[in-house]
Amino acid sequence: MSENILTITELTQDIKLVLEDGFYDINVEGEISNYKAHSSGHKYFSLKDENAQISCVMWRSRALDFNPKDGDKINAKGRITVYPQRGNYQFDVLSMNQKGVGDLFIKFEKLKLKLKNKGYFDQEHKILLPTLPMKIGVATSPSGAAVKDIISTLERRFPLASIYFRPTLVQGDGAASDIVSAIDELEKSECEVIIIGRGGGSLEDLWCFNEEIVAERIFNCKKVLISAVGHETDFTIADFVADYRAATPTAAAELASPTTRDYLLEGLSSYENTITTNLSKLLKYYTEKIDYIIGDKTKNTIESTIYNYSQFLDDLQLSMNKGLNYNLKSKNQIVSSFLNNIKNLNPHLPLEKGYALLRQKGHIIDNKDSLDKYKYIDIIRKNELALATIKKILPKEIF
Repeated sequence: MSENILTITELTQDIKLVLEDGFYDINVEGEISNYKAHSSGHKYFSLKDENAQISCVMWRSRALDFNPKDGDKINAKGRITVYPQRGNYQFDVLSMNQKGVGDLFIKFEKLKLKLKNKGYFDQEHKILLPTLPMKIGVATSPSGAAVKDIISTLERRFPLASIYFRPTLVQGDGAASDIVSAIDELEKSECEVIIIGRGGGSLEDLWCFNEEIVAERIFNCKKVLISAVGHETDFTIADFVADYRAATPTAAAELASPTTRDYLLEGLSSYENTITTNLSKLLKYYTEKIDYIIGDKTKNTIESTIYNYSQFLDDLQLSMNKGLNYNLKSKNQIVSSFLNNIKNLNPHLPLEKGYALLRQKGHIIDNKDSLDKYKYIDIIRKNELALATIKKILPKEIF
């Protein structure tokens, strides 16, 4: 007797028949989450309650008398369908009407109003960004796209800056407490600017950034803090309390990192303009003074003297311009040498050659510092971070 082997397509079709025949006219109620209106006009979202959620789709041909958004409680009528290309089942919404506002959204608005009344959002409490921050702290998930975007942007725009990265929970149980701890650690470190954030998500995904303990810790932070939670349309309580809100993690890195070379060259250009202006004023002053001394009556008798002074002024101008150009060229060489020296001193440069840094609680362990007084250390390579436990220290002669 041969086995009846089904293809994936056949199995999916059998499941599709069972589900779609069994759930073709049902009414449900739930809260909208992760709502997306596609450019095609179709609407994709989830419906959830306290214990479960289901993916939903509503085609553009089906009319609505309200604009759905995350947090809305609705009654929906529809059927279960199967999307074979992904092997997913979903709720095909035929019609729906608004029931009320979701519990999380109500909680969000309530806390937002409370903190606003306490002055947590007032501009007078915001700290200004430093002009040239050399040490930047980053608190986000070590596995998400946000940390890659932030670090790559900082390395491209401002390679002289040191990055203090604190791996942090950004979703789920314990995330809010870990964010508070991350801010504590980065505030105690040498960093001048702190970036906290993650990629986008639903209201539930971002909820740890809406917790009151996180808002209070941001408000009491004595260093500049940039909130970079989600995407353009995502807002959290952390965004309102922080000194600066960036639409994306990449935007946060751009906000924290001036372009060093352009900044310094702009200063040199301003210096050059000032010298040129002052020189022109000085030449004009002496020219007018000579004209006054000479006067109309004595002009013919001391004409040769005037010519001599004119030639002297021309020589003086050429000499000063030559000196100015030499000075500016020298300053440019000094700045270039300064930038190269600082870049070579970057402690992260050896990571490009395969070496690793040893760190313990934000402190870089150098050759003068023995490992026997540490139990736990971080091993930092170019593209990864390892958390290590030191069990035994061996003398160098063994190698």
